[in-house]
Amino acid sequence: MPLIFKENLLENDLWGIWEIKEEEDWFFKQWQLSPEENLHFNKLKGRKRLEYLSARHLVHLLTGLDNRMPIHTDLVGKPIFLWDPTLHLSISHSHQYAAAILSKTSKVGIDIQLIVKQMRKVAKRVFSSTELSFASTENELEMLHILWGIKEAVYKAFGLGGIDFKNQIGVDPFSYQYPKGSFEAGLTKENQTITYSGTYQFLPEGYVSVYLNEER
Repeated sequence: MPLIFKENLLENDLWGIWEIKEEEDWFFKQWQLSPEENLHFNKLKGRKRLEYLSARHLVHLLTGLDNRMPIHTDLVGKPIFLWDPTLHLSISHSHQYAAAILSKTSKVGIDIQLIVKQMRKVAKRVFSSTELSFASTENELEMLHILWGIKEAVYKAFGLGGIDFKNQIGVDPFSYQYPKGSFEAGLTKENQTITYSGTYQFLPEGYVSVYLNEER
C-alpha cells in the first residue's frame, strides 16, 4: 500500500501522505462510503473520484481505528467527524498524492500542490507586495507555491469561508529551505487576528505540502 509516511507532529497531532496508485475497486474492498459520502462521490468525475477515496483511506489509517468513520462536511465544505467533534481534520489532494492532518488540540489546515509555472500568472492577485518581495529569489516558483499552500491551509483551518487571500491572510517573511522549512502566518477578520505556525515540505515528482496549526 502506498502510504508514503505518517508522522507525529505534537503530542496529539498526526499527518500523512498517500500516493494514489489504486483503482476504485481496491478501496471498496477495504470499506464502504456512508450514504452522505456516496452522494458526493457519485457527482465526481475522472481522477477526482480516486482523490476522494484516497484521502478518506488515509484519514482512516491516521485514526488507527478498526472501522472507518465517515467524514462529513459542514455548510462551507469543511470536513468534520460527527462521531468526535473535538477531533480537528483537514485533507487535500492533487493528482498523485492525498494528504491529511488530525489534531485533538487545535484547528489545522493542510494543502498539497504540484509545482507548475502557471502560478506566476495569479501571484499578484493573491499575494501582497511584501510576500512577492521575499518570494523573489532564485527559487521564486517554489516560494510562490509555498505561499499559496499556506494561504489555502489557513483558509481551511479557519473554516468559515468569506476570506480575501491577499488582504486578510498574511505570511511573515521566511527563507527558502529544502527539503522542509517553517513559517508563521496570520488571518485578520473583523479586527481580530488569528496566528498560525507550520511547516512546508517538498515531495517527489515536483510536489510541495504545507500543514499548520492555529496557535493558542
